[in-house]
Amino acid sequence: VIELLESLSSWRDRAIAGLMVFCGLRSAEVLALDVTDVDIGARWLRVSGKGGKERRVPLDVDVAGVIQAYVLAERPDTTSTRLCIVAKGPTRGQPLTSAGLRRIFRYHRGLTGITTAHPHALRHTFGSALAEAGVNLAVMQALLGHSHIDTTARYIHLAPTHVKAEFDAARARQRGVIPGSMGTASY
Repeated sequence: VIELLESLSSWRDRAIAGLMVFCGLRSAEVLALDVTDVDIGARWLRVSGKGGKERRVPLDVDVAGVIQAYVLAERPDTTSTRLCIVAKGPTRGQPLTSAGLRRIFRYHRGLTGITTAHPHALRHTFGSALAEAGVNLAVMQALLGHSHIDTTARYIHLAPTHVKAEFDAARARQRGVIPGSMGTASY
């Protein structure tokens, strides 16, 4: 991920990748963002997700800075309200399309040799990082905009040593609740 991010040369492309890897947005959600959906000062995003569901997502402070640099220094003048705009060529000033986004990632996969550098891989990195940090599954579900908790649970990849450590900690808590017993709960 770091190598891919370092290969991005424009503020727009860095903002797109940052929104995926540090805020967990889907590529379609990034492309649907309007400038007014980004509150840089309060660090919030208003995201239109799958099925037309809207959610608020915290905006990473570093990504906020990249978006601000893009809007102030690089985003072409346009009548479009979309955040991500085509910067060059005959469609300059038009909203970036999903085909355009795929072209950006294809270019950077070729440049870096990272064949797994796909937009959804960045979102998956976000979800996996949350799980590794111990973020509550319900919070992860809200951040990722999943309708079903089962979808969110796929991001959790637990190492056996982590599972054993959590089990031991839970058993120790149980033993503290029921002194002098094996900590078995009555059901």
